[in-house]
Amino acid sequence: MRSLHDVYVRQAAWDGPEHWSGPPEMVERIAAITRPGPSDRVLDVGCGLGGPARRLAGLVGCTVVGVDVVEEVVRAAAARDGAGARYAVARAEHLPFSDASVDQVWSLGALAHVPDVATFAASIRRVLRPGGWVAVTEAFWDGRRGPRFRGTAPQPWRPVTAAEALSALSYAGLERASVMPWPGEGIPALPPSDPALAADLADGTLASRLIVARAP
Repeated sequence: MRSLHDVYVRQAAWDGPEHWSGPPEMVERIAAITRPGPSDRVLDVGCGLGGPARRLAGLVGCTVVGVDVVEEVVRAAAARDGAGARYAVARAEHLPFSDASVDQVWSLGALAHVPDVATFAASIRRVLRPGGWVAVTEAFWDGRRGPRFRGTAPQPWRPVTAAEALSALSYAGLERASVMPWPGEGIPALPPSDPALAADLADGTLASRLIVARAP
């Protein structure tokens, strides 16, 4: 069974794509919904090599802090940065930021790797300022069929339904949550390299979605 650490360290070591969670255009789509401004502070939780963080910083001019649990990947992201994003090593469930200190939290394709979704949602709510946005993308489980990807996914990984994510966000105190198709009309999805994941997405066992919500 492959560990998340080992898989992501290997990916970071070669000169490959910096957008692991989907097509780069996803950044513009999410930004059009959440509308970060130049003075905003945005966390990208599960930032990987920092492609979305750098793209957002360059697009908007806001402060972007990429957070990831794999130290080697965070170092690689910082070494590649040229757009002003910053990076930190931290767990998604224990974000090392002050209460009400950020304007938006993005988590792109990382939720299924988080062992405790409810604790992550509470951590997001704690750091968000009033009116702040959260944006989460993930291949959500249909809740019925066993995902083939379970056997090949980098671990830790567990199937998460959109309903579970919505419930966790709501319980944490986030409001106006909605679920949208991902990556969205006119944005081509990147074909998965994992055949099991491709099969799950093809028959709907897993479905790519974007969830957005706001702090009151």
